[in-house]
Amino acid sequence: MVGFGANRRGGRLPSLVFVALLVVIAILAFNCWNASSRQALLQEEVAELQSQAKRTEVARGRLEKRNSDLMGKVDSHKKQLEQKEADYSHLSSQLQARDGQVKKCEDSKVKPGAVGGGPRGPA
Repeated sequence: MVGFGANRRGGRLPSLVFVALLVVIAILAFNCWNASSRQALLQEEVAELQSQAKRTEVARGRLEKRNSDLMGKVDSHKKQLEQKEADYSHLSSQLQARDGQVKKCEDSKVKPGAVGGGPRGPA
């Protein structure tokens, strides 16, 4: 008795199955090529973003250093300003004290002159 595949020749695939396999292989090859080119583009983009992040980090470091330097200068200027204000208030109080002494001195010179009739003597 002859089975279902008795009229087939041994080892050969029917042409429809063979064409279907070729189409599947072609589709898989195209997908593989497409995925590979996408991966290459994404790797280039990642490398570019990493270099940009590195440049940004370097610039940020420079800006932070400059900021800290400027903050140090601001602090030193504040201290100088406070010192100058303290010196000003000290000199102002000394000036007021001297003005008070000058007024006392002028008052003491005016009082005896008024009693004695002036610096020339009695008239």
